[in-house]
Amino acid sequence: MAISRSASTRSSRFWQAPTSALILWGCLWCNLNTGFWNIHSPNGIGELLDLIRAVLPYAVLPAAAFLLLRHGKLHLPRIAASRLLMVYGAFAAFATIFSPLPTSSIYWSISFLASILAAWSFVDRVHPMESARQLLLVTWVATFIVAAIIGYQARNSVFGSAVTGYGVVEGELRGLSRSSGVARWAAVPGLVCLVRAYHTRRPGLIAFFLGAAAASFYIVYRMQSRGAVFGAAAALLFVLLVSSRMRRYALPFAAVAFVVILLLDPSGLVSNRVSKYLQRGESREEFLSMTGRTRAYEHGVAAFQDAPFFGYGQWADRLTIGEHVHNSFLQALLNGGIFGGIPYFASWIAGWMLFYRLQKRSERLRPDDRVHVLECGTVMMFFTVRAIPETTTASFAVDLLVMVAVYVYLESLSLSIARRPLRHQALMLPRAFSREGVARL
Repeated sequence: MAISRSASTRSSRFWQAPTSALILWGCLWCNLNTGFWNIHSPNGIGELLDLIRAVLPYAVLPAAAFLLLRHGKLHLPRIAASRLLMVYGAFAAFATIFSPLPTSSIYWSISFLASILAAWSFVDRVHPMESARQLLLVTWVATFIVAAIIGYQARNSVFGSAVTGYGVVEGELRGLSRSSGVARWAAVPGLVCLVRAYHTRRPGLIAFFLGAAAASFYIVYRMQSRGAVFGAAAALLFVLLVSSRMRRYALPFAAVAFVVILLLDPSGLVSNRVSKYLQRGESREEFLSMTGRTRAYEHGVAAFQDAPFFGYGQWADRLTIGEHVHNSFLQALLNGGIFGGIPYFASWIAGWMLFYRLQKRSERLRPDDRVHVLECGTVMMFFTVRAIPETTTASFAVDLLVMVAVYVYLESLSLSIARRPLRHQALMLPRAFSREGVARL
Protein backbone atom coordinates (compact mmCIF):
# COMPACT_ATOMS: atom_id res chain seq x y z
CA MET A 1 0.00 0.00 0.00
CA ALA A 2 2.86 2.37 0.80
CA ILE A 3 4.44 1.74 -2.58
CA SER A 4 1.14 2.29 -4.37
CA ARG A 5 0.45 5.50 -2.50
CA SER A 6 3.96 6.81 -3.27
CA ALA A 7 3.60 6.04 -6.97
CA SER A 8 0.22 7.74 -7.04
CA THR A 9 1.69 10.83 -5.43
CA ARG A 10 4.51 11.04 -7.97
CA SER A 11 2.21 10.56 -10.94
CA SER A 12 -0.09 13.36 -9.78
CA ARG A 13 2.65 15.98 -9.94
CA PHE A 14 2.26 18.52 -12.73
CA TRP A 15 6.02 18.84 -13.37
CA GLN A 16 7.57 15.42 -13.79
CA ALA A 17 10.58 16.85 -15.60
CA PRO A 18 13.65 17.31 -13.39
CA THR A 19 14.43 20.89 -12.45
CA SER A 20 18.03 20.48 -13.58
CA ALA A 21 16.87 19.55 -17.10
CA LEU A 22 14.58 22.58 -17.27
CA ILE A 23 17.41 24.87 -16.21
CA LEU A 24 19.80 23.44 -18.79
CA TRP A 25 17.20 23.72 -21.53
CA GLY A 26 16.47 27.31 -20.55
CA CYS A 27 20.18 28.14 -20.66
CA LEU A 28 20.42 26.97 -24.26
CA TRP A 29 17.45 29.11 -25.24
CA CYS A 30 19.12 32.08 -23.59
CA ASN A 31 22.21 31.35 -25.69
CA LEU A 32 20.38 31.99 -28.98
CA ASN A 33 21.53 35.01 -31.01
CA THR A 34 24.93 35.03 -29.33
CA GLY A 35 28.27 33.54 -30.29
CA PHE A 36 31.94 33.19 -29.49
CA TRP A 37 32.44 36.81 -30.63
CA ASN A 38 30.67 37.91 -27.44
CA ILE A 39 33.36 36.28 -25.30
CA HIS A 40 35.57 39.24 -24.45
CA SER A 41 36.07 41.74 -21.67
CA PRO A 42 32.69 43.49 -21.38
CA ASN A 43 32.10 47.22 -21.51
CA GLY A 44 28.82 47.84 -19.78
CA ILE A 45 25.84 45.79 -18.60
CA GLY A 46 24.72 44.90 -22.11
CA GLU A 47 28.01 43.30 -23.11
CA LEU A 48 28.22 41.56 -19.73
CA LEU A 49 24.83 39.92 -20.33
CA ASP A 50 25.90 38.90 -23.82
CA LEU A 51 29.08 37.41 -22.37
CA ILE A 52 27.13 35.39 -19.79
CA ARG A 53 24.74 34.12 -22.45
CA ALA A 54 27.60 33.25 -24.79
CA VAL A 55 29.46 31.07 -22.27
CA LEU A 56 26.38 29.08 -21.22
CA PRO A 57 27.10 26.11 -23.57
CA TYR A 58 30.44 25.58 -21.81
CA ALA A 59 28.48 24.98 -18.60
CA VAL A 60 25.52 23.09 -20.09
CA LEU A 61 27.57 20.42 -21.88
CA PRO A 62 29.49 19.07 -18.84
CA ALA A 63 26.47 19.49 -16.54
CA ALA A 64 24.18 17.50 -18.86
CA ALA A 65 26.84 14.84 -19.39
CA PHE A 66 27.32 14.51 -15.62
CA LEU A 67 23.57 14.08 -15.05
CA LEU A 68 23.31 11.40 -17.72
CA LEU A 69 26.33 9.47 -16.44
CA ARG A 70 25.13 9.78 -12.87
CA HIS A 71 21.75 8.19 -13.50
CA GLY A 72 22.94 5.78 -16.17
CA LYS A 73 19.53 5.52 -17.86
CA LEU A 74 18.51 6.78 -21.27
CA HIS A 75 14.98 5.82 -22.31
CA LEU A 76 15.42 6.05 -26.08
CA PRO A 77 15.37 3.53 -28.93
CA ARG A 78 18.73 2.25 -30.11
CA ILE A 79 18.23 3.65 -33.60
CA ALA A 80 16.76 7.07 -32.94
CA ALA A 81 16.95 10.38 -34.73
CA SER A 82 18.45 12.13 -31.72
CA ARG A 83 21.14 9.45 -31.39
CA LEU A 84 21.99 9.82 -35.08
CA LEU A 85 22.27 13.57 -34.63
CA MET A 86 24.65 12.95 -31.74
CA VAL A 87 26.81 10.74 -33.98
CA TYR A 88 26.84 13.45 -36.63
CA GLY A 89 27.71 16.05 -34.00
CA ALA A 90 30.59 13.89 -32.76
CA PHE A 91 32.07 13.62 -36.26
CA ALA A 92 31.68 17.37 -36.77
CA ALA A 93 33.42 17.96 -33.42
CA PHE A 94 36.29 15.71 -34.49
CA ALA A 95 36.55 17.61 -37.78
CA THR A 96 37.35 20.75 -35.77
CA ILE A 97 41.03 19.83 -36.16
CA PHE A 98 40.65 20.59 -39.89
CA SER A 99 38.79 23.87 -39.38
CA PRO A 100 40.33 27.14 -40.60
CA LEU A 101 39.30 28.63 -37.24
CA PRO A 102 39.16 25.88 -34.58
CA THR A 103 38.07 28.20 -31.76
CA SER A 104 34.91 29.09 -33.67
CA SER A 105 34.21 25.53 -34.77
CA ILE A 106 34.60 24.00 -31.30
CA TYR A 107 32.28 26.61 -29.81
CA TRP A 108 29.45 25.64 -32.15
CA SER A 109 30.22 21.94 -31.67
CA ILE A 110 29.86 22.36 -27.91
CA SER A 111 26.56 24.20 -28.40
CA PHE A 112 25.31 21.48 -30.77
CA LEU A 113 26.21 18.56 -28.50
CA ALA A 114 24.92 20.38 -25.41
CA SER A 115 21.49 20.71 -27.06
CA ILE A 116 21.12 16.95 -27.48
CA LEU A 117 22.49 16.07 -24.04
CA ALA A 118 20.24 18.63 -22.37
CA ALA A 119 17.19 17.17 -24.13
CA TRP A 120 18.24 13.66 -23.12
CA SER A 121 18.47 14.75 -19.48
CA PHE A 122 14.66 15.01 -19.50
CA VAL A 123 14.21 11.27 -20.05
CA ASP A 124 16.85 9.74 -17.79
CA ARG A 125 14.56 9.61 -14.75
CA VAL A 126 11.72 7.53 -13.35
CA HIS A 127 9.02 9.17 -15.50
CA PRO A 128 10.60 9.62 -18.95
CA MET A 129 7.33 9.91 -20.87
CA GLU A 130 5.92 12.64 -18.64
CA SER A 131 9.23 14.51 -18.80
CA ALA A 132 9.30 14.23 -22.59
CA ARG A 133 5.81 15.72 -22.81
CA GLN A 134 6.90 18.65 -20.72
CA LEU A 135 10.05 19.10 -22.82
CA LEU A 136 7.78 19.46 -25.84
CA LEU A 137 5.41 21.81 -24.00
CA VAL A 138 8.25 24.04 -22.78
CA THR A 139 9.60 24.20 -26.33
CA TRP A 140 6.22 25.22 -27.79
CA VAL A 141 5.75 27.87 -25.11
CA ALA A 142 9.28 29.22 -25.70
CA THR A 143 8.72 29.58 -29.45
CA PHE A 144 5.38 31.28 -28.80
CA ILE A 145 6.87 33.78 -26.35
CA VAL A 146 9.87 34.63 -28.56
CA ALA A 147 7.63 34.95 -31.62
CA ALA A 148 5.36 37.34 -29.69
CA ILE A 149 8.35 39.43 -28.59
CA ILE A 150 9.76 39.57 -32.12
CA GLY A 151 6.32 40.41 -33.52
CA TYR A 152 6.02 43.30 -31.10
CA GLN A 153 9.53 44.59 -31.79
CA ALA A 154 8.96 44.35 -35.56
CA ARG A 155 5.39 45.66 -35.43
CA ASN A 156 6.15 48.48 -37.86
CA SER A 157 7.50 46.04 -40.45
CA VAL A 158 4.60 43.65 -39.90
CA PHE A 159 1.64 45.98 -39.43
CA GLY A 160 3.08 49.23 -40.80
CA SER A 161 2.68 50.91 -44.17
CA ALA A 162 5.67 49.20 -45.78
CA VAL A 163 4.80 47.10 -48.82
CA THR A 164 6.60 44.12 -47.30
CA GLY A 165 8.67 43.22 -44.28
CA TYR A 166 11.34 41.58 -46.43
CA GLY A 167 14.58 43.50 -46.15
CA VAL A 168 12.97 45.98 -43.74
CA VAL A 169 12.70 43.98 -40.54
CA GLU A 170 16.49 43.62 -40.22
CA GLY A 171 16.86 47.30 -39.43
CA GLU A 172 14.00 47.28 -36.96
CA LEU A 173 15.46 44.30 -35.12
CA ARG A 174 18.98 45.76 -35.31
CA GLY A 175 20.31 42.79 -37.21
CA LEU A 176 19.29 40.20 -34.62
CA SER A 177 17.18 38.32 -37.16
CA ARG A 178 16.48 38.39 -40.87
CA SER A 179 13.08 38.03 -42.50
CA SER A 180 13.59 34.26 -42.90
CA GLY A 181 14.37 33.95 -39.19
CA VAL A 182 11.34 35.99 -38.17
CA ALA A 183 9.11 33.90 -40.43
CA ARG A 184 10.49 30.71 -38.89
CA TRP A 185 9.82 31.99 -35.36
CA ALA A 186 6.23 32.79 -36.33
CA ALA A 187 5.50 29.62 -38.33
CA VAL A 188 6.19 27.10 -35.54
CA PRO A 189 3.73 28.49 -32.94
CA GLY A 190 1.26 29.21 -35.75
CA LEU A 191 1.23 25.58 -36.84
CA VAL A 192 0.97 24.30 -33.27
CA CYS A 193 -1.89 26.70 -32.45
CA LEU A 194 -3.77 25.70 -35.60
CA VAL A 195 -3.57 22.01 -34.70
CA ARG A 196 -4.75 22.73 -31.17
CA ALA A 197 -7.62 24.89 -32.38
CA TYR A 198 -9.07 21.94 -34.27
CA HIS A 199 -8.56 19.50 -31.40
CA THR A 200 -10.16 21.33 -28.50
CA ARG A 201 -13.83 21.82 -27.67
CA ARG A 202 -13.52 24.93 -25.52
CA PRO A 203 -14.76 28.01 -27.42
CA GLY A 204 -12.38 30.33 -25.58
CA LEU A 205 -9.34 28.24 -26.45
CA ILE A 206 -10.51 27.80 -30.03
CA ALA A 207 -10.74 31.57 -30.45
CA PHE A 208 -7.33 32.11 -28.82
CA PHE A 209 -5.54 29.45 -30.89
CA LEU A 210 -7.14 30.57 -34.16
CA GLY A 211 -6.27 34.20 -33.42
CA ALA A 212 -2.67 33.33 -32.59
CA ALA A 213 -2.38 31.16 -35.71
CA ALA A 214 -3.81 33.92 -37.91
CA ALA A 215 -1.35 36.47 -36.49
CA SER A 216 1.56 34.04 -36.93
CA PHE A 217 0.77 33.24 -40.55
CA TYR A 218 0.27 36.92 -41.29
CA ILE A 219 3.81 37.54 -40.04
CA VAL A 220 5.04 34.71 -42.28
CA TYR A 221 3.23 36.30 -45.21
CA ARG A 222 4.63 39.77 -44.48
CA MET A 223 8.19 38.53 -44.16
CA GLN A 224 7.99 37.17 -47.72
CA SER A 225 10.56 34.46 -46.98
CA ARG A 226 9.99 31.84 -49.65
CA GLY A 227 11.49 29.02 -47.60
CA ALA A 228 9.13 29.72 -44.70
CA VAL A 229 6.13 30.28 -47.01
CA PHE A 230 6.60 26.99 -48.87
CA GLY A 231 7.41 25.20 -45.63
CA ALA A 232 4.27 26.51 -43.94
CA ALA A 233 2.15 25.65 -47.00
CA ALA A 234 3.53 22.10 -47.07
CA ALA A 235 2.93 21.73 -43.33
CA LEU A 236 -0.66 22.96 -43.66
CA LEU A 237 -1.36 20.55 -46.51
CA PHE A 238 0.27 17.77 -44.52
CA VAL A 239 -1.86 18.32 -41.43
CA LEU A 240 -5.02 18.54 -43.55
CA LEU A 241 -4.30 15.15 -45.08
CA VAL A 242 -3.10 13.39 -41.92
CA SER A 243 -5.58 14.65 -39.30
CA SER A 244 -9.02 13.08 -39.59
CA ARG A 245 -10.64 15.97 -37.71
CA MET A 246 -9.04 18.65 -39.87
CA ARG A 247 -9.67 16.60 -42.99
CA ARG A 248 -13.34 16.51 -42.07
CA TYR A 249 -13.76 20.24 -41.45
CA ALA A 250 -10.88 22.29 -42.81
CA LEU A 251 -10.09 20.40 -46.03
CA PRO A 252 -13.55 20.85 -47.61
CA PHE A 253 -13.44 24.54 -46.69
CA ALA A 254 -10.02 24.93 -48.31
CA ALA A 255 -11.20 23.12 -51.44
CA VAL A 256 -14.31 25.31 -51.75
CA ALA A 257 -12.24 28.47 -51.20
CA PHE A 258 -9.81 27.40 -53.93
CA VAL A 259 -12.66 26.74 -56.40
CA VAL A 260 -14.25 30.11 -55.59
CA ILE A 261 -10.96 31.91 -56.23
CA LEU A 262 -10.64 30.23 -59.63
CA LEU A 263 -14.21 31.13 -60.58
CA LEU A 264 -13.90 34.75 -59.48
CA ASP A 265 -10.49 35.26 -61.08
CA PRO A 266 -10.76 34.27 -64.74
CA SER A 267 -8.27 36.97 -65.77
CA GLY A 268 -5.52 35.56 -63.62
CA LEU A 269 -5.08 38.55 -61.32
CA VAL A 270 -4.53 36.32 -58.30
CA SER A 271 -1.89 34.25 -60.07
CA ASN A 272 -0.11 37.44 -61.14
CA ARG A 273 -0.09 38.68 -57.57
CA VAL A 274 1.28 35.35 -56.38
CA SER A 275 4.06 35.52 -58.96
CA LYS A 276 4.97 39.06 -57.93
CA TYR A 277 4.89 38.07 -54.28
CA LEU A 278 7.28 35.16 -54.85
CA GLN A 279 9.62 37.12 -57.12
CA ARG A 280 10.00 39.97 -54.57
CA GLY A 281 10.97 42.39 -57.30
CA GLU A 282 13.98 40.32 -58.35
CA SER A 283 15.20 39.92 -61.88
CA ARG A 284 14.80 36.61 -63.68
CA GLU A 285 18.45 35.72 -63.04
CA GLU A 286 18.16 36.50 -59.33
CA PHE A 287 14.97 34.49 -59.02
CA LEU A 288 16.36 31.45 -60.84
CA SER A 289 19.52 31.59 -58.74
CA MET A 290 17.37 31.49 -55.57
CA THR A 291 18.80 34.87 -54.52
CA GLY A 292 22.38 33.71 -54.99
CA ARG A 293 21.93 30.30 -53.42
CA THR A 294 23.03 28.40 -56.51
CA ARG A 295 26.38 30.21 -56.28
CA ALA A 296 26.68 29.19 -52.63
CA TYR A 297 25.83 25.60 -53.58
CA GLU A 298 28.58 25.52 -56.21
CA HIS A 299 31.14 26.89 -53.76
CA GLY A 300 29.93 24.50 -51.07
CA VAL A 301 30.24 21.45 -53.31
CA ALA A 302 33.76 22.51 -54.28
CA ALA A 303 34.73 22.92 -50.60
CA PHE A 304 33.22 19.52 -49.79
CA GLN A 305 35.28 17.88 -52.52
CA ASP A 306 38.43 19.25 -50.88
CA ALA A 307 37.59 17.45 -47.59
CA PRO A 308 35.02 14.76 -48.42
CA PHE A 309 35.47 12.35 -45.52
CA PHE A 310 35.58 14.42 -42.32
CA GLY A 311 34.70 17.96 -43.36
CA TYR A 312 35.85 21.11 -41.60
CA GLY A 313 33.84 21.11 -38.38
CA GLN A 314 30.87 23.26 -37.39
CA TRP A 315 30.34 26.56 -39.19
CA ALA A 316 32.41 25.25 -42.08
CA ASP A 317 30.46 27.19 -44.71
CA ARG A 318 31.22 30.60 -43.18
CA LEU A 319 34.86 29.68 -42.60
CA THR A 320 35.56 28.11 -46.00
CA ILE A 321 33.34 29.73 -48.63
CA GLY A 322 32.69 32.91 -46.62
CA GLU A 323 28.89 32.74 -46.73
CA HIS A 324 25.88 30.78 -45.53
CA VAL A 325 25.50 27.69 -47.73
CA HIS A 326 21.67 27.73 -47.35
CA ASN A 327 21.14 23.96 -47.44
CA SER A 328 21.02 21.65 -44.43
CA PHE A 329 22.39 18.57 -46.16
CA LEU A 330 25.26 20.35 -47.86
CA GLN A 331 26.13 22.08 -44.62
CA ALA A 332 26.17 18.71 -42.83
CA LEU A 333 28.62 17.41 -45.44
CA LEU A 334 30.81 20.46 -45.00
CA ASN A 335 30.71 20.16 -41.22
CA GLY A 336 31.17 16.41 -40.83
CA GLY A 337 32.06 15.06 -44.25
CA ILE A 338 30.64 11.78 -45.52
CA PHE A 339 31.15 10.08 -42.16
CA GLY A 340 29.05 12.73 -40.45
CA GLY A 341 26.66 13.31 -43.35
CA ILE A 342 25.38 9.72 -43.42
CA PRO A 343 23.99 9.73 -39.85
CA TYR A 344 22.66 13.24 -40.43
CA PHE A 345 20.67 12.14 -43.48
CA ALA A 346 19.54 9.06 -41.57
CA SER A 347 18.24 11.22 -38.71
CA TRP A 348 15.57 12.69 -40.99
CA ILE A 349 14.56 9.24 -42.22
CA ALA A 350 14.43 7.86 -38.68
CA GLY A 351 12.31 10.79 -37.51
CA TRP A 352 9.73 10.37 -40.25
CA MET A 353 9.61 6.57 -39.88
CA LEU A 354 8.96 7.01 -36.17
CA PHE A 355 6.18 9.53 -36.80
CA TYR A 356 4.32 7.25 -39.24
CA ARG A 357 4.76 4.28 -36.94
CA LEU A 358 3.13 6.22 -34.12
CA GLN A 359 0.45 7.61 -36.42
CA LYS A 360 -0.57 4.07 -37.38
CA ARG A 361 -0.89 3.19 -33.69
CA SER A 362 -2.77 6.35 -32.77
CA GLU A 363 -5.66 4.35 -31.32
CA ARG A 364 -3.32 3.17 -28.57
CA LEU A 365 -2.30 6.71 -27.65
CA ARG A 366 -3.78 9.02 -25.08
CA PRO A 367 -5.86 11.85 -26.58
CA ASP A 368 -3.26 14.48 -25.70
CA ASP A 369 -0.47 12.35 -27.19
CA ARG A 370 -2.41 12.06 -30.44
CA VAL A 371 -2.46 15.85 -30.67
CA HIS A 372 1.23 16.08 -29.72
CA VAL A 373 2.19 13.57 -32.42
CA LEU A 374 0.27 15.58 -35.01
CA GLU A 375 1.97 18.77 -33.82
CA CYS A 376 5.38 17.10 -34.12
CA GLY A 377 4.67 15.83 -37.63
CA THR A 378 3.42 19.24 -38.77
CA VAL A 379 6.45 21.08 -37.41
CA MET A 380 8.76 18.39 -38.81
CA MET A 381 7.22 18.86 -42.27
CA PHE A 382 7.84 22.61 -42.05
CA PHE A 383 11.50 22.13 -41.19
CA THR A 384 11.93 19.33 -43.75
CA VAL A 385 10.93 21.69 -46.54
CA ARG A 386 12.85 24.58 -45.02
CA ALA A 387 15.97 22.39 -44.84
CA ILE A 388 16.38 22.79 -48.62
CA PRO A 389 16.83 26.61 -48.84
CA GLU A 390 18.02 27.07 -45.25
CA THR A 391 19.87 25.05 -42.59
CA THR A 392 17.97 22.93 -40.09
CA THR A 393 19.49 20.74 -37.35
CA ALA A 394 22.89 20.77 -39.10
CA SER A 395 24.19 23.44 -36.72
CA PHE A 396 23.13 25.01 -33.44
CA ALA A 397 20.07 27.24 -33.80
CA VAL A 398 16.47 27.35 -32.65
CA ASP A 399 15.68 24.84 -35.43
CA LEU A 400 17.89 22.31 -33.67
CA LEU A 401 16.32 22.95 -30.25
CA VAL A 402 12.81 22.49 -31.65
CA MET A 403 13.60 19.38 -33.67
CA VAL A 404 15.55 17.68 -30.87
CA ALA A 405 12.55 18.20 -28.57
CA VAL A 406 10.30 16.70 -31.26
CA TYR A 407 12.60 13.71 -31.73
CA VAL A 408 13.01 12.99 -28.02
CA TYR A 409 9.27 13.16 -27.44
CA LEU A 410 8.46 10.80 -30.34
CA GLU A 411 11.19 8.40 -29.25
CA SER A 412 9.99 8.35 -25.65
CA LEU A 413 6.40 7.80 -26.77
CA SER A 414 7.46 4.92 -29.01
CA LEU A 415 9.14 3.16 -26.10
CA SER A 416 6.18 3.74 -23.79
CA ILE A 417 3.84 2.09 -26.32
CA ALA A 418 6.21 -0.85 -26.70
CA ARG A 419 6.05 -1.46 -22.96
CA ARG A 420 2.27 -1.24 -22.64
CA PRO A 421 1.39 -4.69 -24.01
CA LEU A 422 3.70 -6.35 -21.47
CA ARG A 423 2.09 -4.46 -18.60
CA HIS A 424 -1.35 -5.20 -20.04
CA GLN A 425 -0.58 -8.93 -20.16
CA ALA A 426 0.76 -8.80 -16.61
CA LEU A 427 -2.49 -7.23 -15.45
CA MET A 428 -4.59 -9.77 -17.36
CA LEU A 429 -2.64 -12.81 -16.11
CA PRO A 430 -4.42 -13.21 -12.73
CA ARG A 431 -7.78 -13.48 -14.53
CA ALA A 432 -6.76 -16.82 -15.99
CA PHE A 433 -6.50 -18.17 -12.45
CA SER A 434 -9.75 -16.62 -11.24
CA ARG A 435 -12.83 -18.73 -10.50
CA GLU A 436 -14.33 -17.96 -13.92
CA GLY A 437 -11.06 -18.73 -15.65
CA VAL A 438 -10.72 -22.11 -13.92
CA ALA A 439 -14.33 -22.96 -14.80
CA ARG A 440 -13.67 -22.20 -18.47
CA LEU A 441 -10.58 -24.39 -18.38
